[in-house]
Amino acid sequence: MKTWRNFLLGLLVVVSVASYAGEPILIPVKIDGPVHDPANHSYWFGPFSECCSVLDVDGDGDLDIAAGRNWYEAPNWIKHADFRDGAETNGPETDDNSEFAMDVNFDGKMDIVSSGWMFMKGAFWYENPGKKGVVWKSTRIHMALNMEGVIHGDIDGDGDEDILCNHWAPVKGQGMTWLEHIDKEPWFVEHVVGTEGDVHGNGLGDINGDGKIDIVTPNGWYEQPERATDKPWKFHADYRFEPAKSKGGGASHPIFVYDVDEDGLNDIIIGSSHAYGLAWLEQKVDADGKRSFETHWAETEFSQFHTLAMGDLNGDGKDDLVTGKRLFAHHGSDIGAFEPLYAFWYDIKGGQAERLDGIKPPFGRFKRHVLSFNHLPYYPDEGGINPPPNYVVSVGMKLNIADMDKDGRNDVIIAGKGGLYVFYNHGFPPTPRRAHKLPPHETYPTWRQWPQYDVLFNTRDFTGWKVPEGDNGHWKVVDGVIDYDAMSEAKGNKSLWTQESFGDYALHVEWRFKRTSGLYPMPTILPDGSYKTNADGKVIKTLTPNADSGILLRGTGGGQANLWCWPVGSGELWSVRNNKKLAPELRAAAVPKVRADKPVGQWNSMDITMTGDRVTMMLNGKIVIEDAQIPDMPEEGPIGLQHHGGIDKRTGKHGPASSLIQFRNIWIKRL
Repeated sequence: MKTWRNFLLGLLVVVSVASYAGEPILIPVKIDGPVHDPANHSYWFGPFSECCSVLDVDGDGDLDIAAGRNWYEAPNWIKHADFRDGAETNGPETDDNSEFAMDVNFDGKMDIVSSGWMFMKGAFWYENPGKKGVVWKSTRIHMALNMEGVIHGDIDGDGDEDILCNHWAPVKGQGMTWLEHIDKEPWFVEHVVGTEGDVHGNGLGDINGDGKIDIVTPNGWYEQPERATDKPWKFHADYRFEPAKSKGGGASHPIFVYDVDEDGLNDIIIGSSHAYGLAWLEQKVDADGKRSFETHWAETEFSQFHTLAMGDLNGDGKDDLVTGKRLFAHHGSDIGAFEPLYAFWYDIKGGQAERLDGIKPPFGRFKRHVLSFNHLPYYPDEGGINPPPNYVVSVGMKLNIADMDKDGRNDVIIAGKGGLYVFYNHGFPPTPRRAHKLPPHETYPTWRQWPQYDVLFNTRDFTGWKVPEGDNGHWKVVDGVIDYDAMSEAKGNKSLWTQESFGDYALHVEWRFKRTSGLYPMPTILPDGSYKTNADGKVIKTLTPNADSGILLRGTGGGQANLWCWPVGSGELWSVRNNKKLAPELRAAAVPKVRADKPVGQWNSMDITMTGDRVTMMLNGKIVIEDAQIPDMPEEGPIGLQHHGGIDKRTGKHGPASSLIQFRNIWIKRL
């Protein structure tokens, strides 16, 4: 028995891991947004409609989008402005706090129902005329002094959609109102079921499992009687939603009725519309039939879950939850208004949330996935260094989930003060049948087989090097680098040499000039190795700050890679370019293809490859010398770091082009 139980536990873990491994890719496309024009009181943060509807406006089979007074024609999202009234801009806000599509007059064309909380004070329906360029007729269907929104559902079970109205606070003469959809004008009949719970946020669903739609509020639920049109609807104060952190008030619109834990009893999913928290209220029924609800938090650190939507995003056949934060609700006076914006979707794990051993995974029933997350509300405090953002995803007061591109996957349509977006669902990333074919390392010009390199300078002392006799400490090791001040007191050759001789090799060395030591007349060298001259044939020279050194490639007779400040750039093969006995192509090859030097004071990275009498050099990731020939190159010899210049006896200071240089990270690979 224990073995069988362990097997089941292991199987469940495997299934769980597999189910969490995939992550559908949702890519946002911006359809429209507010123009940042402060002079005309328009900003990147609005005003812009915070609601949208998804419907086939023009009957062409494509799903279009309506957002306030504009609709956008699919698939190219052509904007049709002012197709209806309502949704009027009022300062920073738009008078549109909810909208959705439904065929109100049963003519086969989708219309729009919308509500507003400012001057609209209620709800209207807008009749689709069936042709473009005609303003849609508006008809009031509900009047309220404190309108929060409208949602739709088949409340009376007759097969068509009805409307549930929401008010943000109790007002004398108002109550919990639903509009019965009938098949003749005026198309709706108003019913008031009671006054309790008529506050910010409500929803529809079957709470008691009798097959009839009930009404849920933040403070309890209304039980539908035998017929929806009967009165009264009994109110059950079985719970009371309070935001997290004991601040603020108001619930999301809508509130959802959904069996989160898959125990056969419908639970309640509810967000805090203007404060912190997203929760689900677990329904419980005891042996005596008494109903209660236990609050479980999915989120406590995020605020303004004003609206919710449900639909299957990951293709597992179960609804997922989509929600997010409004941008500057109540003009920034909401709790947490200046905290980061977010748009999340949640995979509701249901019965998988608790394993057979009773241990709950850390994410609980709701596994969060990020659609968008940013800190844009802080933008005004950042000094205006960057331009105003134009890609601001903020969830307003009505979300939509629909398959916009007909690919069989649900997309997410988000409207907020920052603009209108479609998050296209591209499904799970494909797993290739074979390994991706990547280009070989050797095809990258900057590739060096670094594990095969040996240390040529150990960063501590001159082990393996020959310091010029009588140098008196001018070649020294300082802080892990070779430092030279161009003042060696040695007689004869003053350069620093390796003790070992090398034939073919790949050398990596980093170097920098600490400073320059004066001005030096520098010519401009042309790609063919000649000098740039004026009309009289005189070489043009310009006084330029200079320092000079080099890498001696194979002893004193093996040529050098020049390191200097000349306009031609480091890496030049001086001895080859200046040998006029050589063929022009050999001299031209000794000229760097590009000047790749870093400014004086910054480190340069140089790679030298010597093969026979051919050399290639890469400086700071760019090939400067490629397969250039050095005639009469010895087969092997030591590598040297060149001394140049020194004290000018006339001035007592460093002469121009002195070797005020440092070296580090010297590595070599024998070829």
